[in-house]
Amino acid sequence: MDGHPDWPQLHILVVEDDPRHAASMRQALMRMEPGVRVTTVDRLQRALDALQDPAIGCVVTDLRLPDAEDARIVRALRAARRDVPIIVAAGTGSEELAVAAMKLGAADYVTKHPRFVEQLPILVRDALGRSVLAGIDPAGGEAAPGVAGGGIDETSPIATTAGMRAVLALVDRAARSAVPVLVEGETGTGKELVARAIHRRGPRRDAPFLVQNCAAISESLLESELFGHLRGAFTGADRDRKGLFEEAGDGTVFLDEVGEAPPSVQAKLLRVLQHEEVKAVGADKVRRVRARIVAATNRPLETEARAGRFRIDLYYRLAVLPLRVPPLRHRAADVPALIDHFLRRFEAREGRETGGFDGDAVRTLQAYPWPGNVRELENEMHRLVLCVAQGQRIRRQHLARRIRDADPAAHDEPLARLLERVEIALIRQRLQEKPTKTAAARSLGITREALYAKMRRLGMTTRDERLPPESAAGPRRGASYERRA
Repeated sequence: MDGHPDWPQLHILVVEDDPRHAASMRQALMRMEPGVRVTTVDRLQRALDALQDPAIGCVVTDLRLPDAEDARIVRALRAARRDVPIIVAAGTGSEELAVAAMKLGAADYVTKHPRFVEQLPILVRDALGRSVLAGIDPAGGEAAPGVAGGGIDETSPIATTAGMRAVLALVDRAARSAVPVLVEGETGTGKELVARAIHRRGPRRDAPFLVQNCAAISESLLESELFGHLRGAFTGADRDRKGLFEEAGDGTVFLDEVGEAPPSVQAKLLRVLQHEEVKAVGADKVRRVRARIVAATNRPLETEARAGRFRIDLYYRLAVLPLRVPPLRHRAADVPALIDHFLRRFEAREGRETGGFDGDAVRTLQAYPWPGNVRELENEMHRLVLCVAQGQRIRRQHLARRIRDADPAAHDEPLARLLERVEIALIRQRLQEKPTKTAAARSLGITREALYAKMRRLGMTTRDERLPPESAAGPRRGASYERRA
């Protein structure tokens, strides 16, 4: 840890009843850096007594102890000190138990292979690093304002995978700076949660965090919301109004779906970034602003900028510190922690308790590709809390059918097949939206003849097996286009 300033004297608790393993773990952990203290105990009760010492900053525990086993150990340790990361050292072949422990709140796990002790210092560093990024003092102090112990709350992203740990490292770096941040990622990945974490972990945490979805309102209203307006500037403007940049003061303005902002708004945003000033709608003079900008997009904004659909100078200003949130399908190891978090939240909200998940249900949830990302997972957890009987264990058959029946290999399709599926979906959409086939073809940037040829290549046709010319009477808007088997 190279003498990290946030843990000047690290104290680690090892809970292990095998004297040989306990000794080797102690030696490996004490070599991490000078000053590390390691306490070893061989019973759960002794571990709970030791955790009364606020200096203990990490726990490494077995899942088989003389006075407790499996989930009870993790639950008891978490209940005693929710601010201390727990690393499970499970017996060889006990990976399923270790994954279940992570679902209950363990930070990481290692199986006891012949050289497992060599991994312990790395796992401890990672666990403590995540705790510090989440605002926790690993020496046992209180969590930072707005961040619950363990980093798992309404305002802090959950991260057990390397990809999300890298995101949190950038969040911490961004929080200490005032530069603009561009958060990229698919819909539902938690971009606003990341933006709020940047705000709450920095010096602006006590100032406002204001949100504006750039795709949600018209161009004129968006200008007024962001930059303000003067009385009489437009119909209905019966008083002066400050925009979000002025209202935020020294805080943060979060621009969601910034790629949807119209050109006039993009030009004004550039002025905010370059000169820290805004001009209200209908005003002659500019006003100084100090707010920090964090923007988010679900589109590849650099590609959009190079294609001329977004101002490239604005892109470069926004993307001083770009940050990409990976989709949930790329971080399946985060799913157990996420489902545990959402389950506890919705059980408390609805006043209902389930019996938790069995292993088969967890594996099914991890195998599902989650096209709606974390938001889809959150909604499924809420549904389960409402639908499963009080105290009942959640099994695979309780999951939504789309999750149970999903083909695990569906998201491993070859690129050519994926592109073919996209083409089919897009053609169907345009044929339904446009008044004629010619208009549909033109919207796709091809001729009507090329559209017919492409449909034949993709196996698409009308129900009557013909592709008739369009009549003067107009289009057949109800025509159905299907893919041949």
